[in-house]
Formats: sequence, C-alpha cells, structure tokens
Amino acid sequence: MNSLERANYMISSMAKALKDAENVFMGVASYLPFAAIVLAKKRYNPDLKWFTILGYNPMPKHLPLSTVHPWISKYCEAKIQLGEIFDMSARGEIDCVFLAGAQIDEKGNINNSHLIINGRRIQLPGGAGGALLHATAKRPILWQGKHDSRIFVKKVQRITAAGKPYKVVTPLCVFKFDERREKLVVESIHPWVSLEELQKNTGFEVNDAPKTEKPREEEIAIIDEIDPHGIRKIELE
Repeated sequence: MNSLERANYMISSMAKALKDAENVFMGVASYLPFAAIVLAKKRYNPDLKWFTILGYNPMPKHLPLSTVHPWISKYCEAKIQLGEIFDMSARGEIDCVFLAGAQIDEKGNINNSHLIINGRRIQLPGGAGGALLHATAKRPILWQGKHDSRIFVKKVQRITAAGKPYKVVTPLCVFKFDERREKLVVESIHPWVSLEELQKNTGFEVNDAPKTEKPREEEIAIIDEIDPHGIRKIELE
C-alpha cells in the first residue's frame, strides 16, 4: 500500500467524521484535513462551514504547498481573524477542529512541547492554540501521518493540550474516545494492517476492530481533483 493510497484512507475517514458537523477549523501544515474538508463538503455535507486562518469557507481549486498560502484567501467568502476562532471555541461555537500531535496518549492528550530522549531535551513546535481548541471544541479530530510506539504512547511526557477527541486518524487505524473507559479505543483497522502490527506500533493496549471502509471511486476522484500532484503524501513520508 503506497503513501497515496494510505493517505486516501485517512482522508476518507476524516471526511466521514464530518458528515454531520456544523463547522470545522484547520490550521497550518494540514494537508490531509484540507483534502478531507473538501471531500466532506463535496460529497457528504455541503452545508459544512469551513474556518481557516486565512478566512471563512474557502474553496480553492487545488491543495497548495502551504495550507496557509495567501492565495487561498482569494477563494474565501469572508475574512476572519484567528482570535475570533478562539473566542468562538471558548463560547462553544466550534464543532470540529483538526489537531496534530508529536505525541498522543491513550487519554487523548497531545504533546507538542518537548521530548526528553536519552537525557537530551528535544524542542517541538509548540502548542499554538491547540490547548484551548482541544479543550473547548465540541469534537476535536486528531490526526498523525505516522504511527509508531514513540508517537502513540501510554502517557505523553508533557501535556500541551488535553481533551476528549472525537476521532484519531492514523496510517494504521481510526481511534475513537470511549467515554466510559476515558481512553482511546480502536474503531477500525486499515486493511493492510494486522492487529499484531497495530499493537507493536502502539504504546498502549489496543483492541481488535472491523476493517476501515475502502474509499469509493468517487471519493478518490474528488481527492485527485483537489490534489492532482499528490501533495497529501508528504505527511506520510
């Protein structure tokens, strides 16, 4: 399974998570969420309201090399300040938000602050607005283009952002948050992954689950249209 095919599974899974969403926000370096939001709007949820750092409800012709490229603003219905997004989320007005984590633990916490490896401190990009958004958005969706036991850990070394994710989408599986157990559980496992492989690459206990639904041809056609150059695979390589 090559990078583009794995990316398509992730994008399709993300788009399906937006079927009944009222609105969604995504930030920088968000290639997979960008394509997923376009797919959701075109196939599943045409009334979905899309907030970005550059403005409201963009519909650019293709996925750019930067998801905050200035030309995206040309396709926005209105301009919006980033601070307004934080205010909306604090008021409970943001439904879904896409957040990524250098480390993600079984409680759904994110670490984007730093790591201590062999006694050395490795500085990470920082949390930006993730701490507020993860805690206040109704349904945070986490994603990570790589899945191994260094990233998916029992407990993050530092909590940059805490919350209860609606979904966590990776190249190996889709997690959901179990409210009763207050932890992530596996909702589906991608077809090219065995339970044993998933457990080997995850730092906490995982459960067996059905296979992730294969993206339909019409979904792939929409993804290829928005990303004809395969930029989406960057996150998986």
